[in-house]
Amino acid sequence: MKNTFTFILLIFITTTVTAQIGFTKSKLIESHKDYKMDITDDGIEYITYTLEFDTYNQFVACYLTEKKEGEEQMCYKALMIEPSSETNNWIKYFNNENYVKIDAMVWKDYEHSIVYKVSVKDSNCLVIKYFDREL
Repeated sequence: MKNTFTFILLIFITTTVTAQIGFTKSKLIESHKDYKMDITDDGIEYITYTLEFDTYNQFVACYLTEKKEGEEQMCYKALMIEPSSETNNWIKYFNNENYVKIDAMVWKDYEHSIVYKVSVKDSNCLVIKYFDREL
């Protein structure tokens, strides 16, 4: 039973992990009707929304590329905040996917050029992922 639960959890995390990076602003808005738009102090636009699960909610912030004439903005960085109880599930996921551990609590998926950073703060698990072409 435990293996079945872990398998289902890994499938869920996989869809959550890859869902935002590369999505257009309109696709994010279409997929998350409860979204909110805001701008950082640096002038970067971002979209926030909440995903509800059986035992907790996940807060997501998707940071958008700069506005350019004739181009749609895309998500290049995402922040996910969950209860700290989910930290070990993330670490297991990154290790099972054979992502390269490049620092303490930092993994890189070289196939898709995405870096994942995990930290725990104030009883929350923070996962930051961003697009990175650097080898």
